[in-house]
Amino acid sequence: MTFRSADSVRPIDPGRFLIMAAGAITLWLVGLFLLHFTFGHGRQITHILFLDQDFPALLLALTGLVLFSPLARSTDVSLPLPTARLVLPLILICALWSWAGHYLVFQDYALSRDEEVAEFGAAYLRDGLLSRPIPPEWLEYRRAIMPEFFSPFGAENHWTAAYLPVNSAIRALFWHMGDPNLSGPILLAIGLIALWRVALHLFPNRPDAVWVAMLLAFTSAQLSVTAMTPYAMTGHFALNMVWLALALRGGWLGHGCAVVVAIVAGGLHQYHFPPIFLAPFLLWMVLGRRWAAFLVHFAALVVLVILWAKLWPGFLLHELGPPADVRASAGVGDKAASLLRRLGNKWQPLFNLSRFMAWNNILMVPLAVLGVAAMKWRGAVRGETVVLPLAIGCIAACVFALWQGYGWGFRYAHGFIGPFCLLAAYGWVRLGAHSLWPVLFASVLALVTGAFLTDRAHDYVAPYAASHRMIHAANADVVLVDPRGGLFATDLVRSEHGDMKRPMVMNLAMLTPSALDRLCANYSVRLFDRSAFRPLGLRASRLQPGYLDRLRAHLDAIGCAERLPR
Repeated sequence: MTFRSADSVRPIDPGRFLIMAAGAITLWLVGLFLLHFTFGHGRQITHILFLDQDFPALLLALTGLVLFSPLARSTDVSLPLPTARLVLPLILICALWSWAGHYLVFQDYALSRDEEVAEFGAAYLRDGLLSRPIPPEWLEYRRAIMPEFFSPFGAENHWTAAYLPVNSAIRALFWHMGDPNLSGPILLAIGLIALWRVALHLFPNRPDAVWVAMLLAFTSAQLSVTAMTPYAMTGHFALNMVWLALALRGGWLGHGCAVVVAIVAGGLHQYHFPPIFLAPFLLWMVLGRRWAAFLVHFAALVVLVILWAKLWPGFLLHELGPPADVRASAGVGDKAASLLRRLGNKWQPLFNLSRFMAWNNILMVPLAVLGVAAMKWRGAVRGETVVLPLAIGCIAACVFALWQGYGWGFRYAHGFIGPFCLLAAYGWVRLGAHSLWPVLFASVLALVTGAFLTDRAHDYVAPYAASHRMIHAANADVVLVDPRGGLFATDLVRSEHGDMKRPMVMNLAMLTPSALDRLCANYSVRLFDRSAFRPLGLRASRLQPGYLDRLRAHLDAIGCAERLPR
């Protein structure tokens, strides 16, 4: 192994390391405020979530590190061996908390359009369908009912989720088992078990390093809270860790199963996520001259792209019909062009990595950086240490720090939380500390900040969940949503957990006066606007005059659509 152990170099004073970590993160935050607040223009959801959630959590964590630093070496604390008897019950607790949190924190509501479309896809897959056929009476209003995140294939007659199907298929499977919201917690448990197995493999003689990796994962608010949601990111975390465990196991069985896992991961929701994780390991195999393993996994990567970028869209084209309403854009060229555009105008590393640090254990990133710095590069370029591919993947996740909109932490780096924890374990070995006390304190600190962040997430989601309940409790055939004046109020236009039933919810902005005439002549119609959602606590946004003013005037003229909640 090329990693420099604590026996070959002088240990680093833990208290000094904590001060240096706190100082580096503070400088990062100063840069963020200067760039995005002092000299930045405009305010986005990113600014709101940072000030409401991330900054207070980081301030608390950094204060804790500084205050604790003089005590970092004062207590000699160790833990028992990380055996299944200890680790598996902790994993079970994490999974149960994430399952309960879906109902306690998120009130059985999927906040973002990304999550809602995953629920929608799961509902028709549960029913044995490839898509949801649009009833003839709603064809004219199909875009008002599902205004975005729909597949273009057969869109004139079908509602189909825009994302690839595996995440929704997993939810559909758990739906048949009783509760689709078990999928995230179960995937979280699978990922944590795989992370534990990988840590045992990499640190067979360092149980303290294994504990460091696991404690960082156990206390990650990003892992636990994201598992409460339908996001596909928990699946990426789980399958990345399972792939790594199998690839490190080796042999025809290990590599063969890893190939299957990679191909399945490619279909979770967007196929470009797994290649970002896998590519550094292919390089590692080449550097280590493991040619057979490289060829197997390179072939798997080719199959993954062909299957999900070419064959799956072709299958939808054959089964559902040609694209309609929007341009099909599933090809490799489309993905590359989209990434380049977003790197040009939506690159936000300061914001996103600050979210990442706030929603994970405050020592995870500093220890991971130390782990990379401790690597001997001469041996690394010969493929002798797994630190190299872990580091390249984590750096890539940070470099592609694109604007994410919603996300509890930085969700585009979610699949790399496991590698970050493993790198941090290497950093812990380099630190040379004789006591786990610094990591245990940071873990307690992470539980406190995690509780704060979870409460903030609940408070943010609650008005949307209440609005959703009011809309779907309306005694009407149709509810029109006028989203003006509400932050992301357009996301309230959705089905009831993927089932299209009365009332049908429509975005008023997607309709025409003549369509409103026919709608009001044939159905009972209600209106949900800022007079209803603002009292529920939905955040305000700028109210701009325009087309919707004319539609509202038309509704008033024909005496249609009484406002909710009357």
